[in-house]
Amino acid sequence: MTLKEFEIIKLENGPFSCEILANYGAALNSFRYKEIAFVDGYQTPEEILSQQYKGVIMAPFPNRIAQAKYSFKEQVFTLDINRVKEGLALHGFLFNHPFKVIEQSAQHCTLYYHYAELKNGFPFPFELKVTYVLNQNAGLSVSCHIENIGDKAMPFGLGWHPYFKINESIDALKIQFPACQKLCLDDEKIPTGELLPFSKTTSSLNLVDCDFDDCFKLVNTGKQIFKLTGANYALEITAEQSNFPYFQIYTPPNRKSIAIEPMTCAPNAFNNGLGLQVLQPGEALEASYTLQARLLNL
Repeated sequence: MTLKEFEIIKLENGPFSCEILANYGAALNSFRYKEIAFVDGYQTPEEILSQQYKGVIMAPFPNRIAQAKYSFKEQVFTLDINRVKEGLALHGFLFNHPFKVIEQSAQHCTLYYHYAELKNGFPFPFELKVTYVLNQNAGLSVSCHIENIGDKAMPFGLGWHPYFKINESIDALKIQFPACQKLCLDDEKIPTGELLPFSKTTSSLNLVDCDFDDCFKLVNTGKQIFKLTGANYALEITAEQSNFPYFQIYTPPNRKSIAIEPMTCAPNAFNNGLGLQVLQPGEALEASYTLQARLLNL
C-alpha cells in the first residue's frame, strides 16, 4: 500500500484541520492548528512498514497480551502472534484494516467496522463506529461506539495510538500529567499487578529528561488532562477517567514525537482483568477524548 492508495478524509473548521486514513485503522494521520502540526503521521509507504501503529484504533484489545493467550468463561483462547520476538499479541487486529465511511461532512466523519471474521482466539462478533468531529473552538473530538452483536458475552478493550509533536524534537517540550499511578511492568512490559506512586497532583516534567514506555492509571474521576507545552503552543489531550482510566506513554528512539495513548484497560487485561470490559449480547460501550491546541498567552 502507498499513501496514494489511502482513503484520506480531510476535515476543516476555522483554524483547525485534520486527516484520517479510513482504510488503515481509521488512523488520525494529521491534526493542525493553523500552520502548526501536532500529530506525527505517515509521510511515506516505508514508514508504514517500519511503524504500523501510528494514530490507529486498537481493538479488541490495546497493548500486549502475554504469550497471545487468555482464558474467558473457563475457556482458553490463543490469538495470532504479531510480535514474534516477544511471542505476544499486540494492539488488537484492526490497526491495518479498512473502515467504511458512513457519514461525512466538512467538519465530521463516522467510520464503521463490522467484525465477523472471528480470527484465531477471538470468536466474538462486534460493530465499531469511530466519529471524528472538528470544532472551531474545542479542537478535535474522537469518540467510539462498540456493540456486541453476538449471542454470548465478549471481553473487550479499546485504545488509540496517536503520536504527538509540536516541533522537530520532543526534547524541547514539557509534559504535564494528571494525578496518576504507574503500573509496575516486568521485562516483557507486562503488568505485575503492583501500582507505583507517580503523582498525587498535577505534575510537569521536561521531556528531555524522560524516556517512557509505561502505563499509568488515573487516580481522580472526571475530566483528566495530559498537556504538552512548547515555546509558543500547547496541546491538551482530555479524557473522562470513566472512559479511559489508563494511558500508555511512549517516547520512540527518534525523539520526534510522543505517543499518549488513552486506553480502557491496562496491558494484558484479558489475563489480569485491569479495566477489562465484558459486554453482554446487545450491550454497547462508548468512549471519547478530545485534542485542543492553542497559542500560549493568547
